[in-house]
Parts: sequence; structure tokens; C-alpha cells
Amino acid sequence: MECAADCYDGRKSEKQRVRLNFSQRDVVTVVTDQGERNYPIREVVVSPRLGGTARRLEMPDGLVCEVLDNDAVDVFFRLSGTEVPGRLIDKLESKLRYVIIAVVMTSLVVWGAISYGIPLLAKHVAFMVPVTASSVLGKDILVALDKTIFSESKLSDTEIEEAKVLFSRVTDTADPEYRFKLEFRQSARIGPNAFALPTGTIIVTDELVQLIADAHELESILAHEVGHVVYRHSLRQLIQASTISLVIMAVTGDISTVSVLAGSLPTLLTETYYSREFEREADEYSHEYLINSGISPIHFTNILNRMSDSSKGLGFPSTHPSVDERLKMFSKK
Repeated sequence: MECAADCYDGRKSEKQRVRLNFSQRDVVTVVTDQGERNYPIREVVVSPRLGGTARRLEMPDGLVCEVLDNDAVDVFFRLSGTEVPGRLIDKLESKLRYVIIAVVMTSLVVWGAISYGIPLLAKHVAFMVPVTASSVLGKDILVALDKTIFSESKLSDTEIEEAKVLFSRVTDTADPEYRFKLEFRQSARIGPNAFALPTGTIIVTDELVQLIADAHELESILAHEVGHVVYRHSLRQLIQASTISLVIMAVTGDISTVSVLAGSLPTLLTETYYSREFEREADEYSHEYLINSGISPIHFTNILNRMSDSSKGLGFPSTHPSVDERLKMFSKK
């Protein structure tokens, strides 16, 4: 049994056309114009079969042969009682049903990792980061937002003071290690809305304050935003969007890489929104606060209805739980 091959002697880049002879059991013979070389099959390293690509046979003296006749190589190895590398994988790849099964299984694994694995790992990593360390993420974020979507607030001193009183009530019930701060900005771009930065700074737009019909409505929104901070949603979302850094932090435990992600947070906050899961967690935090404070949860849904009716309400209703779903939650006593 013979087949053609291209060989390289390891000293020159030029290839030489040769014949491989498999007539002797357990021996590979390389036939050239200069003569023959015999190699025991046990000392020949053969690359696995991969479709119709050429196989590499590496001889013990450094000679390398590339063979396109994969079937001849497989037959010789089988007759010699030697394991054929990659044969099982080749069989699987050559069967359409196995390929389809592999694609489906791979898709399910990837989907599961993205939908469940990465969020769970991101949550674990986010809560490993000390609250003081998360201040790195908040540095200069508000400055960046002021340059892009915010302008100076036009609220009166009275309106600001009344909102700060409500904010104090909400933050008094939160973990004292957080340093909460309330800021007001005007934004024609995003309209009535509120943001929670990972540092504990809550930004409320003038447009939202103007929609408020009852002080408890603003109080419920502030509690919702505090919930985002307590559950570390900004950090978790940033980590989820940066899977490479997530793996580095999880494996090495080095949280210094968080500073590398800081520059992308302003864009993340303005161009993407919290997931429905995060919004539900913040809703639950607000609901619990209202119930414990003796305030009717209906105030939250009242202001949400008005925000969702606003054409510029950022993230409503596409990325938030539906108003009906929230009505159901906030109708609980």
C-alpha cells in the first residue's frame, strides 16, 4: 500500500515529493529518489484526522510528511493494531445528526452561561467588592454625564429641600456603609427619570419632580433607586458586560481591574438599561420600604404610570416590568 506525500527534512523549507510505503507491518517506509528510510510505526507521531485536511506524520529523525490520503493512513494504522488518532471525532463530525446535536448542545450551554452563569458570577464578584472600593467607579461619572445629557437644575430651593428630607428618610433605613447623596439635573434628552450611581449618588431630573403629584411618589422612586445601589446593580451590569474582566476577577480575586471598567460606566448608564430582574429587585426594595413606613404602595404605581406615558421616559416600558405586573406587586399589603 502506497500513497504520495510532501515531506520536509527540517533543514530546508523546500518540500520534496515522496511516496509512503506501508507494505511492511508496523513500519512506515519513505521512498525518495535517494533511497528509502524505514521508521517503526510506534515512533511516528500522526496528527488527528480533521475532515479532508492533510495529515502530518512526524518521524523520529525530524522528517515531516503531509499526506492527503487520510483513508490510506487510517487503514495502515488499523492493520498495525495502532490507535488511529482523532478517528472517533472524525466519525462524529461526518454524521449530520451528530453535528446538529453538537450545535444544539453548544447553543444551550452558551445560552445557559449567558443567561444564568455570568449573572450569578457577576453578583458574587460585585458583592466581594468593598463599598469603599466601588467609589472608583463613581469618580468623574457625574462630570461625564453633565457633559453629555445633563444641564443645571432649575428647581427652587424649596423643592430641593423637600426632596432631601424625603431622601433622608429613605437612606436612614439603608446600610450605613453607603454614602448616599442626592443630585438634581435637567435633561430634555431623557425627560422624567432618576439614576443610581454605584457610589450611592442618586440623580433626579427636574422633569421627574415636575410630574410628582404627591410627596410619597417621589419617596417611592427614591427608595427604588436606593435599591439599585444596595443590590449593586450598576456594578453587576458592568461586570456582566465585561466577561473577560469578570473571569480575571473571579479567578485571581484582584479587584483592581474594576478601575479599568470605570470609563465605560457613563455610556452603560445612558445607553443601556437595567434588566427586568434588577428592576424587580429594586421594586421589591421600594415596596418593602413603603410597607414598613406605613405608606400606600399605590403611590409608586401612580408615578410609574405618568412616567410611562412620557415619551422620553428612559427605559419605559421596554426594559422595566410591565405596569400591570408592578400594580400586582404594589397592591400587596
